Amino acid sequence: SPRMSPSTSGAHNVFVYGTLKRGLYNHRLLERGNARFMGEVRTKRAQHVMLLADAGYPYLVKSTTDDARVIDGELYSVDDDTLTLLDELEEVSTGMYTRETIEVERREEPRATEEAYYFLAGDREDLARLPRIDAYDKALHDDVYLPKDQRGR
Repeated sequence: SPRMSPSTSGAHNVFVYGTLKRGLYNHRLLERGNARFMGEVRTKRAQHVMLLADAGYPYLVKSTTDDARVIDGELYSVDDDTLTLLDELEEVSTGMYTRETIEVERREEPRATEEAYYFLAGDREDLARLPRIDAYDKALHDDVYLPKDQRGR
């Protein structure tokens, strides 16, 4: 299948795996922006572990160890302005997350591979102490997520 770049003329593929997924707190940003749901996907390779931050959102970090896994999520096509909003949410400018590219595949059609942007944990010293989780779903989100405006500074 032809490989697609994550960006063409103002349309960007973005892979989300945490609070931006449907039904979760930050999905409103995609609803308000110019975003089109492209389907449920997963990372093509098992090369990440997922960590749970103190405020209840997930971090992805690259891993070459045996516990690296495939990550499930959702694929969206967004415009330039919405990508900028996502960068702001993920605090890319401060290094909290970095925006990189990854290959994802549709769950029902594994050979259909697409390139997408995704947000990877920045290089932070506190990552080593955070608990690992297998997935970030609505039950976990509703139990532990604390929106930014409710966190202690």
